[in-house]
Amino acid sequence: MVQIGEILKSARISKGYTLDDLQQMTKIQKRYLIAIEEGDYEIMPGNFYVRAFIKQYADTVGLDGDRLLGDHANVIPEIHGSSQVEDSGSFSPSRSETRRASKKTNFNYGGSVQNKLPTFLLAVAVVAIVLVVWKATLDDDDNQVQIEVASNISQTTVASQEMHSSGTEQTESAVTAERTAQVTLVSSADGYAEYDVSSLSLPSELKISVAAGGSSWIGVSVNGIVQEPSGIVDTENPLTVVLPLNTSEIEVIVGVMPATIIELDGAVVEMPDDYQEIQTQTLSFTVKGVE
Repeated sequence: MVQIGEILKSARISKGYTLDDLQQMTKIQKRYLIAIEEGDYEIMPGNFYVRAFIKQYADTVGLDGDRLLGDHANVIPEIHGSSQVEDSGSFSPSRSETRRASKKTNFNYGGSVQNKLPTFLLAVAVVAIVLVVWKATLDDDDNQVQIEVASNISQTTVASQEMHSSGTEQTESAVTAERTAQVTLVSSADGYAEYDVSSLSLPSELKISVAAGGSSWIGVSVNGIVQEPSGIVDTENPLTVVLPLNTSEIEVIVGVMPATIIELDGAVVEMPDDYQEIQTQTLSFTVKGVE
């Protein structure tokens, strides 16, 4: 049987495409395209990316990618849908997840004060009512007593409701402000970057977009499991991946790092140190604390 790499190379040549042309069209790094043509899958990021890159290559040169994969299934690495890391070493070693203790002291203190405000104001209202009744008794004016008592009760109730509502809004604003994750670049070298993530509110979202007019090949895995969809992301087609409650490890493979914008739980991820020199990057995120 003709090797799949030979079929793809022949189709590329018949189209008049060079490897540089194909790299620009597919956003797959040239060294991976060469590896596909030579059948050298060991240098690929992982089994999923072997199949994804082959399909992308085939579709670009006018072949049926799905059929080609099916006809050569026996020589293409299988995708394992488990949480174990693939043998290629693409995924970073699993690290134990740490939980940051919730900072509830200030919040609870503020909450308890706000909860006691209506009771305090009610006590003030009672005192005011007693004083009004006493004054009315001296003046011997029952009608005036009823009017003043009703007025004081109404004003006190409105003030209590306004203060309680204001306190609730401030509390909700403070909670919202704390929900943005903290993403810290730990190390970056040779196209591989490691990040620590804290204050992550799960479930959450990983959003990937590109600068105007750009495009990039994107692959995402969560806890070692490849997420769908993966593929080309451009200005009009950003990628959003929902992160489940048990998220501990996230890996993102980016074809064109300079054009790519990654947001994790609302926080924009810092670029790796060598993103200009090495455009194809693997970013590994370790969740070390959740809200």
